[in-house]
Amino acid sequence: MNFGKINQYILFGGGQLLCLIARQLKQESLSVFVVTSERHSIEPIKINENSMSFTEFLQNSHIDYVISKDISQDSSVINKITENTVGISFDAAWIFRKEFIDRFNGRLLNCHGTRLPQNRGGGGFSWRILRDERVGVSLIHQIDPGVDTGNIILFEEYIYPHSCRYPIDYEMYSIKQYQKLLNTFFGLVRDEKFFECGPQQEYFSSYWPRLATDIHGYIDWSWTLNDIERFICAFDDPYKGALTFLKGKKVRLKKCYSSFNDGVFHPFQKGFIYRISGTTVFVATEQGTLLVNSIMDEDGVDIKRNMRIGERFYTPMKYLEEAKQFRAIYTPTGLKAE
Repeated sequence: MNFGKINQYILFGGGQLLCLIARQLKQESLSVFVVTSERHSIEPIKINENSMSFTEFLQNSHIDYVISKDISQDSSVINKITENTVGISFDAAWIFRKEFIDRFNGRLLNCHGTRLPQNRGGGGFSWRILRDERVGVSLIHQIDPGVDTGNIILFEEYIYPHSCRYPIDYEMYSIKQYQKLLNTFFGLVRDEKFFECGPQQEYFSSYWPRLATDIHGYIDWSWTLNDIERFICAFDDPYKGALTFLKGKKVRLKKCYSSFNDGVFHPFQKGFIYRISGTTVFVATEQGTLLVNSIMDEDGVDIKRNMRIGERFYTPMKYLEEAKQFRAIYTPTGLKAE
């Protein structure tokens, strides 16, 4: 496929990668227009140690944008699309309908940060952490009416270093890799090169839905130490933390590590706090110790100084059952349950 002479990019969605790419395209004197949703517009963005909202970044960078509830009916978006336009989605909040997709004539693309057709859907890096996956992918594919099913335009694999433990670590490393791939893509488009669009092999496909920390993030203390540690890491920064209970109140755990220095424990000892040393809380599991360095209440207040040895973390079954039954659906305005 050849995109022809392209002089405009429409970027759909939100996030730090979109901001960096929008700024880069503008600096290269290309026309760039951002279409975002209500929930993306207020998300915090941190670039060069400066924190601001997504739309504040666009305003400060003098990048044109619109907050749209329904792009398929939004004339301010539709009227921007020409035969010289490429559209790229960065975790866009809308379902792209066929009539809208057809307006781009094959030039509406999506950035997907995992292998396809494996790992279709959402959930970001949390699913990768839960499965201890270290192979990363920067991938661009055409958007069609399916869920991440379009032809693959360009991709590059890489390995996440072991220094990546939390979603924010994976995200920052992924952004650097994606910038490289997108620079290659923009260069090929500028030179009007042909892309060999490869179809996805359906017999490799898998799908994982999006996650909602406040509902899916409850710790099941019956799991192994390794599974508990990975679960807590999966809901660490930029999320609010994995959930459990202490003395009848919800608490959030972050910054945890496995340790085997104190040996193993009986199943009945699971969840007991048996030592507090400095800022580290030692929690018993069957396979060893969970070291926890961040424990906060629902207001984000550190409660470690008020904790006592002999207390136990636990999660009532009703919260674990709800987590398994709840499916998170995100609309342009936020979360809803299916």
